[in-house]
Amino acid sequence: MDKRISHIFLTALLFSFGIISCKHGADSSSEVLPSSSGKYGEILVVVDSSLNNGAVGQKLDEIFLQALEATPQREAMFRMSTVDPYNFKSILKRSRNLFKVSMDSKHTNKIKVDRNVWAKDQLLINVYADSEESVLRMLEKNTQTIRDYYNEEELKRLNSQFKIKPEKDLMAEIKEKYGLDILIPPAFIMMENGSDHFWLKKEKRVGEHQIIQGLLFYTFPYSSDSTFSASYMIEQRDEHTKKMIEGVRDSSYMQVYKEFKPISREINMLNRYVIEYKGLWNMKNDFMGGPFIHYTFLDKENKKVINLDGFVYAPKFNKREYLRELEAMIKSVDIKRISQQE
Repeated sequence: MDKRISHIFLTALLFSFGIISCKHGADSSSEVLPSSSGKYGEILVVVDSSLNNGAVGQKLDEIFLQALEATPQREAMFRMSTVDPYNFKSILKRSRNLFKVSMDSKHTNKIKVDRNVWAKDQLLINVYADSEESVLRMLEKNTQTIRDYYNEEELKRLNSQFKIKPEKDLMAEIKEKYGLDILIPPAFIMMENGSDHFWLKKEKRVGEHQIIQGLLFYTFPYSSDSTFSASYMIEQRDEHTKKMIEGVRDSSYMQVYKEFKPISREINMLNRYVIEYKGLWNMKNDFMGGPFIHYTFLDKENKKVINLDGFVYAPKFNKREYLRELEAMIKSVDIKRISQQE
């Protein structure tokens, strides 16, 4: 069953119902555990059918069916399936992402986060409640935190995967020229670079269909707080992509799709105030398009506005995991290093 949830960054934990984060006892000897199973973005929910068929099931749907923001077609943030506790056995216990609801009149109401219980690199969120009403209250209070926990865990896993065989020469070049520490996975190449910008591309084909992931970096002088408005972000992005990313046809270039207003929110990224935008792009005078994610923040020491942007072109495929990979790359940035550049 495909179910959908949204939002990307980990918010502050809500302790009103006792969210507890800890490592399971098995974590100390996790080397003896089997590897977790499943693909990026998959979640297995363990819940009694009597709950899943009622109000609790509807609330779970509300949490996990939320559409991913700013994609051309409706997509889920995660692919979710459910199983009754009686059938939660064997290979299912090795799932990488587990969400388990347990209701008993003797339970103390709480949400507990465990890792590496039945498999390595596993995240398990347990909801313990003394009644159906308590389950619903905890789910309502912690909806976004639950979503964010799983996304952040997937970002960490992606960065661990990227570190296995990173593009070291490209990373060294970017660090030397721009003072930017960023983790770059295999197959990305430098398409263009200048004194205050660069863009990287990864391209592959699945059958006859082209898939492109792009990562942009550019800076411009800070003048006032208006530089952080959505209209200014669009203006600056269009200005830079017009120069950097041209289409196949004459006079074609990338721009923000004007029929969709980018969605913005303020986030904390590496202890710094950052504005995150999610929007759609299209190719002027051509037929290409897709989603993008954009992060902008102030480098106070150098009085510059830093912009990191990831875009996807995959017209025949879901964009979720391609976007998540770009988000993981961007959030691997060592922002302190930027402030130290001359």
